[in-house]
Amino acid sequence: MKYFFTIIFFISLSFTQSYEDVVELKDGSVIKGIIIETKPNEYIKIKSGENIFVYQIDQINIIRKEEIEGYLFDDPHKSRYFFAPTATPIGLGNTYFRNTWVFFNSIGFSISETMSAEIGISAFPGGGIDNQLKQLSYKYSIKKTENKWQSSFGFLYIGQIDFGGGFIFGSFTNGDNDNNISITPGLGYFQTSDEGLEFSENLTLVLSTKKRASNTLSLISENWIFVSSGNFTFILNSGIRFFGKQLSVDFSWPFFLTSESSFVGFPLISFTYTF
Repeated sequence: MKYFFTIIFFISLSFTQSYEDVVELKDGSVIKGIIIETKPNEYIKIKSGENIFVYQIDQINIIRKEEIEGYLFDDPHKSRYFFAPTATPIGLGNTYFRNTWVFFNSIGFSISETMSAEIGISAFPGGGIDNQLKQLSYKYSIKKTENKWQSSFGFLYIGQIDFGGGFIFGSFTNGDNDNNISITPGLGYFQTSDEGLEFSENLTLVLSTKKRASNTLSLISENWIFVSSGNFTFILNSGIRFFGKQLSVDFSWPFFLTSESSFVGFPLISFTYTF
């Protein structure tokens, strides 16, 4: 119950409206920003962008508050949903640290304007480095043109050196960084030291969407579809992302639907900090 009220609290904060100070001068000029200092009946200081202006009281016609139009900042983790990628690159020079379920840590970084990679390792108590899960992923994004769809291609690997599995994918995204949909078909694979590399006989499909609801909140849905030999598995995963200029927090609760049963999974929570 305490987690429920915590989520409600953050949602209420995310819908708080943002305002800025507006100073109208007697000469008709209008300055928008944040008033950082006031001396009654003498002057005010207002910060507008990177500039600071000082105005005497007799220069000012009126001071008011005005709701800020648009968003104050971008989603700092726009290159992915919960786990599935968007076609958007992380941006040249950007690096992020990601923690999922406390025990999974990874670092993502740009290689160029269109290429990025992520490496990670689990941190299960009592296990040495050799026994921890390793992660490696790579994504190449094609530069967006006038075409509404942007595409990217890459792979994900999770496991040990001698055994593990992953996903080779292409991701196709329509929309902007705030509101978009993505179709991500991919081919799963598994490798062992004894049998080598084996690919799945069927494609995996991921359908994802994101809707920005406020300055600091986005609604995300990421749904995985697996079909094999007449059987199917759907992982329906929807949730929310709280974020500021650099930090984002994802929370979702997956639901599993198979050809034989259905059940609710363990809630997912991850923290991402972008440098």
